[in-house]
This record gives sequence, C-alpha cells and structure tokens, in this order.
Amino acid sequence: MRGQVLDALRERDPLTRSARRAFRSAQRASEDLPPPYVEVSLDRIGDIAQRQSRPEPRDDRWSLVARALRDLPPLERRVLVLSYGRGLTLREIGREIGLSESGVCRLRARALERMRSAVDGSLGMGGGVPER
Repeated sequence: MRGQVLDALRERDPLTRSARRAFRSAQRASEDLPPPYVEVSLDRIGDIAQRQSRPEPRDDRWSLVARALRDLPPLERRVLVLSYGRGLTLREIGREIGLSESGVCRLRARALERMRSAVDGSLGMGGGVPER
C-alpha cells in the first residue's frame, strides 16, 4: 500500500527524487523559496487518473487506492500527502498540523490501515495483518 501511494505521488511530481532532495535542502536554507510544483488535491486524483490519455496504470488496484485516499478524513489525507508526497519527517508534519511526532505517527498508521482495509474490502480479500 505504502509503495502504491509513493508511486502515485512521485508520478505527479515534476522533479526527480534527487532534485526534490536538493530543493528541500535549499528550501530549509531559504524559507522564501516557492514550491516548484502545483499541489493537486487528492479529492480529484481519481478523476485526473481517469482523464489522462496515457496507458492504464501498472496496477489495476490504483483506482481503489485513489478512492481510498479520497475517502480518508482530511487530516489523515493531509498527513499522507505531507509524508509520502512532500517527504516531510514526522516532526515537520507535526509542526505543520499541530501534533506531536507520536500523534502524527499514529494518525499516519491509522490512515494506512483504513486504506488497506478499503482496498482489501473492494478486492474481496480478508482484512487483517498479513502473515510473515
């Protein structure tokens, strides 16, 4: 699930991963630096994916993941976007939304569990923790 979220967000990022890291370090040095991208609301991500004229996503479950993201409460969705989309640490996310690191960690874990349950439920799979 985490990999699918990361893939989906990275797909829409105009910068490469190394360029994104360099931008983040430059942004820390100068707070005036504007973002090099336009953030897309996750409420519309499923609609955007359907309208694109490129081939089908690599994984058929992508539409289920997009729907699960749209159905999350706004704060949980924001935590996932900040964590996986913008690559912020738990501390940075906590400062931005007014929670402690542990609060952000719990919120992110709850959001990922909701997404797993939604995707598993849509696929007709039993929920629960996978066996190792």
